[in-house]
Amino acid sequence: MNTQLTDLMNRATENLEPVTPDLLERSVAQGLRLRRRRTAIATASGAGAVLATAGLIAGGIHLAGSPQDAGVAGSPVPIAKPSASAKATPTAKPAGVNPKQTLATLKALIAAPGRTFASPETWGGGGYAGAAYVVNDGHGAARVDVLLSGGGEGNPCVPKRAGCSTLPDGSVLYVSKESPEYSDSRQAEYRVVSNYVVLFRPDGRNINLTSYNAPAEKGKQHTRPTPLLSVEDLSALAKSKAWKLPPVSSFKGTK
Repeated sequence: MNTQLTDLMNRATENLEPVTPDLLERSVAQGLRLRRRRTAIATASGAGAVLATAGLIAGGIHLAGSPQDAGVAGSPVPIAKPSASAKATPTAKPAGVNPKQTLATLKALIAAPGRTFASPETWGGGGYAGAAYVVNDGHGAARVDVLLSGGGEGNPCVPKRAGCSTLPDGSVLYVSKESPEYSDSRQAEYRVVSNYVVLFRPDGRNINLTSYNAPAEKGKQHTRPTPLLSVEDLSALAKSKAWKLPPVSSFKGTK
């Protein structure tokens, strides 16, 4: 038993180097190297963490200062512009009179069975509008025209004269029956006459209507003995609410 134990111990220790001053120095040197390595690794890791943190901060500052991220890091957020519906709506100016609409109104008011319409004509716009048709009822072609004005003309009944009357609303109606179109010898040649009315409203706006016994005011022979529409017909037309008058004109004409 003792022999076996001794033999085992010798085998276990036969390769062990005896403790010498050289072995001790090498052991101490290895320990110092391991300690310096661990210290260097720890220092490098700490420095890397610091640099990474600094990089993140710098990157954050750069991003916060970039135009596309102006809303980040407490920078003011741009205020949205008000929508079109939120803007103050300017006061609309009164629309000018439409000559085409005036022409359509004229036709609608004088249309009747057996009447045909030709040579439509319009003029003006804004403060006034004119329209005309050549109407034929089977007894001869006759021109009928209308002029709507925003005002500025002199009142035909100031001073008051024959053919003038005042309506309940304060408007003035002037009528002229079968007035010759020429003041010279041509009247005997062409024999053109007209019926004419003007309704002059209190605000100065007026409606003028004329009916001829010829297809034109001048230059053409008459086609019928009297105009197509009488002064009574024209007076009723002038009082119609169907006319769309232009806005009141600021121009003041001569009385």
